[in-house]
Amino acid sequence: MQPQEVSAELEAFIREEIGLSPKQPLRPSDTLENDFGITGDDADDFMGAFSKRFNVGPGDFDFHRYFEMEGFSVWPFSVFTNWLHKRWGIKKYNEREPLTVAMLQRAIDLGVWETERLREPKMPPEAR
Repeated sequence: MQPQEVSAELEAFIREEIGLSPKQPLRPSDTLENDFGITGDDADDFMGAFSKRFNVGPGDFDFHRYFEMEGFSVWPFSVFTNWLHKRWGIKKYNEREPLTVAMLQRAIDLGVWETERLREPKMPPEAR
């Protein structure tokens, strides 16, 4: 499989899980949050189903790197959750990284979530 291809099995899974129309294109660069609106509890459910369906080990997957949990941004609840994050050692990210369809495919190919290996490859300046 070429680096920017998505397997028919992953495409079918995504379409079924999020209710994406067969007419709507699905690109490897599409992101779960920005393009499909998957976040919070829906993202948690999606990633759990993805991991189970494709037998992808959790590796170093950190939910908060890609998504914000529902209700965490509502004050005063956010004050409490920020305190819990510090107490439990949960890393807080200033900006969320996009989780793309291509990353999901690479995780399937690897069989485990390895953040550094799944990130979009950066092109060297001379290749741009």
